[in-house]
Amino acid sequence: MYRRVLCYVEADETRLEELEGLLDLASQLQSRLIVLAVLPEEPEESTKEEKEKRDLLEDRIWNFLYQIEDVAFGRELKISLMLEEGKPEETIASVVKSYEADLCVTFPYKELDAELLLQKLGPTPLLIFNQEG
Repeated sequence: MYRRVLCYVEADETRLEELEGLLDLASQLQSRLIVLAVLPEEPEESTKEEKEKRDLLEDRIWNFLYQIEDVAFGRELKISLMLEEGKPEETIASVVKSYEADLCVTFPYKELDAELLLQKLGPTPLLIFNQEG
């Protein structure tokens, strides 16, 4: 029923422990888990310091995604990692559509507009996990 599950994460806001429920769900459903993180759009004119900060943020995000991948492989889950650039709601909806995800999962992040995301997802269900683990 849910062959592909997309999970949006924010590396600075999510702990690995909080993903346990999602990993359990994907395992029970025998789904491919697509884990997506989104970088804010890069300004056209960035200073050297801003570019260095962005590079560090990108490295932190990839390190977090690889940690998720390690846990998923330990559970024998099929997983794909993605790092995209843009506005989270638009990017999530775009990836859900292009990968034909059957379910979108995320957490109640402060910067994520859940109502807007629901509108953009159309018929794809949205599951919001509690961040308390």
